Amino acid sequence: MRGVQPVRTGVRRGGGVVLNLTIQLSDRFVRAADEWAEARLEDRETAIETKAEQALLEIEYLVSEATDVSFDVDAEAGELTYAPTEALAELLSEQAAETGLDEERVLELHVDLFVGAFSGDDDRPPNAPPV
Repeated sequence: MRGVQPVRTGVRRGGGVVLNLTIQLSDRFVRAADEWAEARLEDRETAIETKAEQALLEIEYLVSEATDVSFDVDAEAGELTYAPTEALAELLSEQAAETGLDEERVLELHVDLFVGAFSGDDDRPPNAPPV
């Protein structure tokens, strides 16, 4: 599941344009979502949305102290679209310049890292089957 395509919007932020970054959900991300779904008796799409929210919240909070995120997930296509806060957009831009990667790829790497931040092994429902 690779391939990143940015979607640029015309919404102004400061001197630049707000970016909606579209990233591919990695195999690692999907496995984590599947484990989450199985542990909570949820469907895959709900679990993917939950894991995306958890990862983005963790990243945004560390960078900008934001406690709310808004994003779109296309579970079938394995895509996540997100407009980062100004602070996160600046960090992604800096890291992209330092590494030679696109902002989308840098965000993808961060999301992939933080998808495992909440394993939830300790809060399985009592009626959940063994994993």
